[in-house]
Amino acid sequence: MTPKKRGKRPEHVTEVVPVYKWFRFLERYDARGIALPVSLLFGLLIRWCVALHGYSGYQQPPMYGDYEAQRHWMEITTHLPASKWYFYDLQYWGLDYPPLTAFQSWLCGYIANLIDPSWVALDKSRGIETHSSKLFMRASVAALEFSLYVPAVVLLFRSRQLSMPWLAKQVAIFTVLLQPCLLLIDHGHFQYNSVMLGFLIWSVYFAAEHRFVLMAISFCCSLMFKQMALYFAPAIFAFLLSKCFQRQHGLILFVKLGLAVVSTFSIMLLPWIHSPVQLQQILIRVFPVARGLYEDKVANVWCALNVAVKLRSIFDVQLLLRFATAATSIMFAPSCIHLFITIKNQRSSGGPNTVKILCYSLLSTSLAFFLFSFQVHEKSILLPLAPALLLANDEHWAVNWFTQVALFSMYPLLFKDQLQIPYWVLAIGWSLLRSCPACPADKRTPRLVILLQWLSTLVMVIIHLLHALVPPPPSLPDIYVVANVLFSCVMFIFFFIYFNYRQFTILHIPDAQTKSKTD
Repeated sequence: MTPKKRGKRPEHVTEVVPVYKWFRFLERYDARGIALPVSLLFGLLIRWCVALHGYSGYQQPPMYGDYEAQRHWMEITTHLPASKWYFYDLQYWGLDYPPLTAFQSWLCGYIANLIDPSWVALDKSRGIETHSSKLFMRASVAALEFSLYVPAVVLLFRSRQLSMPWLAKQVAIFTVLLQPCLLLIDHGHFQYNSVMLGFLIWSVYFAAEHRFVLMAISFCCSLMFKQMALYFAPAIFAFLLSKCFQRQHGLILFVKLGLAVVSTFSIMLLPWIHSPVQLQQILIRVFPVARGLYEDKVANVWCALNVAVKLRSIFDVQLLLRFATAATSIMFAPSCIHLFITIKNQRSSGGPNTVKILCYSLLSTSLAFFLFSFQVHEKSILLPLAPALLLANDEHWAVNWFTQVALFSMYPLLFKDQLQIPYWVLAIGWSLLRSCPACPADKRTPRLVILLQWLSTLVMVIIHLLHALVPPPPSLPDIYVVANVLFSCVMFIFFFIYFNYRQFTILHIPDAQTKSKTD
């Protein structure tokens, strides 16, 4: 192979980033064709390496953890009629996710039952941790991710509507597929978040392709897989509503969107739609208000405030629910209003700027939910991370920094799952591949930002060292977890302000001259 002449450097990425150098090398030696396969194979290898370590509830009877919950749902959906799925033995990992998760559990359980019925034997398989059953469970996560999430990512960045250079596309795909937080939660801790996030990215792809009905259906699937997708709902609603006002036949689009949403929800709820009692039970299980403001220590505002003011002891649960709902609505409203007005005033129905402002709003809205909503889990930071990573080439230093802080915020959870080794390998690997967050490669990064990144990295390292080397005092056994919560919460507030600032004052969307396409 002979090197091709070096062209002009793309504006989206910087040559100093190691990932960029790799794809630049492939381009120079006319080896573009292997870029995506190598990225996919490398991503699969990293996922499988993470899967070799511990998971939630490993050898911890009687309840085990999230791994057992997901396996148990396969068990009950395989052997029981749908009318019993949300009622069966609720004290032992009762099903508490929307119907699409139940259908996914049924599909995986059906396949598992064909291979080895002992993996999902009703009641008799509780706590099973055989090598073969764990291999199947791990493989099911990877299979669903590469069937839904990965194609959405690849198609989105390859969309002609984004007008991205080849190098920028490859770096973006690599960045999204290798982000450490999702890898550690889905393939380490054990969950299927990539399915929910995959449907979200499909929604963004359909937005770029002007397929707004498909966008609505895809988001409904995300919402019906995990209720946490509500974090994105205000931004999606504002975007689609703006399209109804933007287009010449907006009323027709509005009706089509309404029919698509109602039909999607009706199909998902079909096994229970005839019974109000069944529907009520699903609602109660999916939105467990009785659990309180939060369950574990999480880096959001309410948990951080609780260090000084014991909110759960002072206020009633219903009052806290209303207060959290009001606070969340106030925080996400400006971003959604800005999204609605900006898109409505556009002449074009799509393109790179439309996708960009949608991602900013999805990021701001979901981060508002994480910081201020009711019943937030530490894993929920995966939701704002998803649209943030779609902006990784435009927000190089911010997304790198945000990812590192998000990963740090989940360390107490990962520590409990004995995932310290993959945590450190992925944290360091991400920094080396995307460039160290405390040493931004972009020369345009302000010196103040560089200083703040250095300071935040120093704080995270100090907390890690103290946690590893200095036993906590008996009177404050959770002091390092609380320190993590307080620091991460402050940083997330900073990112919330920054990304809102970017949406409102930095992002400019010029009017396009092309005529809007029909849906």
